[in-house]
Amino acid sequence: MPTTRPGLLLLHALALAGGAVAGMLGSFVHPLAVAGLPAGLLLALALSVTVVRCAGLLVVSRSGAAAAGVGWLVMVLLLAAPRPEGDLVVAGNSAGYAWLVAGTLIVGLAIGLPHGRSRRAPSARVEVGR
Repeated sequence: MPTTRPGLLLLHALALAGGAVAGMLGSFVHPLAVAGLPAGLLLALALSVTVVRCAGLLVVSRSGAAAAGVGWLVMVLLLAAPRPEGDLVVAGNSAGYAWLVAGTLIVGLAIGLPHGRSRRAPSARVEVGR
């Protein structure tokens, strides 16, 4: 089993925090519409997928993307839960459901994409006689 480097642990913590920030910002922006188009939702989804992909590329592993995805999901679910005062950030309307469902799917797809360099063996070269 490989040893854990402290730097790798720090990168995962930063990825988790980055995902949480993207989830928080997206939760506040997603209901905005410009000329009837869901500009806030599209911007929030673009930010979320960018943060998850960059975290995966930074760590060069799906675990970095998964850490950002977990941070995103926890923050969005916390903001979708009603507070004792009765208000919430992610409402139970079409924009709120689109943010929850589309965001979860897109973040999941971003985690599933390959991150970093391929670890395939180099191809064997056949030299033809000179």
